[in-house]
Amino acid sequence: MGSLLVAVLPLALGAAVSPTLLALQLLVLTGTTHRLARAWALALGAALVLGAFCILCVTALQRVRPHHADHKSATDAAILFASGGLLALLALRSLMRRPTVGEQQPSKVSDRLGTASTGWFVGVGALGMVVNFSTLLLVLPAMHEITHSPTVTATRVAVFAVLYVIVLVPVLAPVLLVTVLGSGADPMLDATHAWVSANARRIGVVIEVVFAVYLVVKGIEALP
Repeated sequence: MGSLLVAVLPLALGAAVSPTLLALQLLVLTGTTHRLARAWALALGAALVLGAFCILCVTALQRVRPHHADHKSATDAAILFASGGLLALLALRSLMRRPTVGEQQPSKVSDRLGTASTGWFVGVGALGMVVNFSTLLLVLPAMHEITHSPTVTATRVAVFAVLYVIVLVPVLAPVLLVTVLGSGADPMLDATHAWVSANARRIGVVIEVVFAVYLVVKGIEALP
């Protein structure tokens, strides 16, 4: 389990650094209307999409190369190069694009969320994960490591569970904090929300650049 976890853990941690999902969850939790119910609904939507994406990855990756193959291959390198290249493009896009409406006028986004039904937040969480390309691009090579690991099934399932929970930390940690501490968590949430809102794009670019380089290096090492 150790070697597989070492291979997957950096990708899981990188995927968990999701300013988009964290900002959404903090926006919900700093609201005043049914904030816990809405936050759990948002977490559910994100979890469902992540689960569906992982299933899609397993299905596709099992067709790419025979299961339990333990030798290097050009396919391994290609997946790593492709993920790294796409992350680099995302970083470039983040640097060049203009601020979104949500970045320019956060109060309008807050007002729209404030009048929505609780069930609608399942869709908000799902959409937040769907458009969270940097996270999904890091989950893909992590799932590749798990799918083609020569370890026993129980080990691969355990490592997948670790990956799944870590990736969902941005939506789970804040709502768990409020569930346990109640209003005592408000000062921390407010401060974190302000900081993430001001630095979300910068955080995203740093993660995309760092892991683009990381994946390219891994891709070179994976070349046969």
